[in-house]
Amino acid sequence: MKKIISATFFVVFLVGCTTSTETDSTPKTVDIRQGEEVKRICFASSVNGWREIKGERQSVILTKGVRDEYRLDLSGICDVSRAMNNIATRTRGSSCLTRGDEIIIADGLSGLDRCFIKKIYTWNSDVAENTEDTTAPESKDQES
Repeated sequence: MKKIISATFFVVFLVGCTTSTETDSTPKTVDIRQGEEVKRICFASSVNGWREIKGERQSVILTKGVRDEYRLDLSGICDVSRAMNNIATRTRGSSCLTRGDEIIIADGLSGLDRCFIKKIYTWNSDVAENTEDTTAPESKDQES
């Protein structure tokens, strides 16, 4: 009996190791307003506001001070577009937001959604705020 269970486990293990997931080979375009990745944002209680990026449910723009803006890429079960009037931040013991800290969204209906910060980037909304195409074009070699 033990041999049958061991053999079954071994076959299941091999099948699990040999399956592969398909990946999208098309490169993602990066919004031209997005700057360099930063490790942390130290607020010292100076978060002035937030807004969503049109069409991106897993990202939010936080405003620090008067003009400093940061894009936060989020993971978890959250939809920034459903946030009512406010969002909250929760750090792990410091006054700085870093990767792994939380954004808490109150949607007004079902309660609170918690999202974890995956990456933080500087954000420059002045670059192409009034243009239709806000993504950087793919680089292709053109011959004359």
